[in-house]
Amino acid sequence: MRKGPNSGGDDLYVIKTFQGLEDVLAEEVQLLGGKNVRKGNRVVTCFGDQALGYRLNYELRTGLSVLTPLKSGRTPNEHAVYDLFRSIQWDRVFRINKTFLIDMVCYSDRFRNTHFLALKCKDAIVDQFREKYGRRPSISKCPDVKINVFIKDADCKISLDLSGASLFKRDYRYTRGIAPINEVLAAGLIKLAGWDEVSPFVDPMCGSGTFVMEAAMMARRQPAQFYRKNFSLMHLNNFSQNLWEKVVDEANSRIQDQHNSIIGRDRDPEVLKKAEMNAVRAMQKGIRFEQGDFFNWQPDDPPGVMIMNPPYDQRIDLEDAIAFYKDIGDHFKQHCKGWKAWIISSHLKALKRVGLKPIRRIPVHNGPLDCRLVGFDLY
Repeated sequence: MRKGPNSGGDDLYVIKTFQGLEDVLAEEVQLLGGKNVRKGNRVVTCFGDQALGYRLNYELRTGLSVLTPLKSGRTPNEHAVYDLFRSIQWDRVFRINKTFLIDMVCYSDRFRNTHFLALKCKDAIVDQFREKYGRRPSISKCPDVKINVFIKDADCKISLDLSGASLFKRDYRYTRGIAPINEVLAAGLIKLAGWDEVSPFVDPMCGSGTFVMEAAMMARRQPAQFYRKNFSLMHLNNFSQNLWEKVVDEANSRIQDQHNSIIGRDRDPEVLKKAEMNAVRAMQKGIRFEQGDFFNWQPDDPPGVMIMNPPYDQRIDLEDAIAFYKDIGDHFKQHCKGWKAWIISSHLKALKRVGLKPIRRIPVHNGPLDCRLVGFDLY
């Protein structure tokens, strides 16, 4: 694993995220003890010891995956990629009884077939094990060990993905709605909205409840991966069960009772039932769910923060998106005075018809969709 020249022998960690969440991720990494934290495009890097790698995986809310580089080099062709992989002693990384997967990202005209290139990487590992032990580890779509390969032009970087499955998979979902927002994105948007984790929090179009679930976990200081039991780092030769349990116990010791008001509302009783099932599965008793149309809602809690992810007229159709967003703004003005309201949407034209002056417009991506998170002070 790569060490930094001024890192005191610490490992380099590369944490991926969504575009627009780099600032809040960097702040999280800093708070967890990352050294020499730097932001890039959809990525944050830092240095730290093995315990930091465990904390990043267990506690980060706005990271998608945590990588640690193994080796890099110039690879002008497939044979050079194979040789670079062969130069790593893989039996020192993981044992032969573990399954693995190559996660290939390639931005290069030199390589026309990334599937073939991934096979060359796999062959290099398999050949090395077979020559040494007479047998080979297996490939799996749900692997024990995930190996990330990033190629740009003729430069190749090989990293271990310590997370395995993406960190948005919190393992608290029992069921999903039609167009659920990604958990990492939801947590990042809450942080961008500046919620203090104490004042009331409302999602008046909550769907299957991602925003309110993430908010409740924040209010309780509950680690993001509290429900998840499997990470790729657990299958590496250097995994320390004692250190992992120490990191987990320290993080869990900070969990507290939630005393603020967190409300999820939706007009659809079926989707609201899904949100309630998710909350029950995750033992989040502090969330209040209410059935009702946003346009008939008048908040009776003290003013706080509301975030909504209304239909974009993409996966969920709207008869008249312009009129729909205008009605949202009218309802804000008439019934939500004192609140801070935030909307995420890819329907940029309709967003302008909310009819309120934004305090902030933040470019973000929801999957492939170019969106804006827009905030309003409702005086």
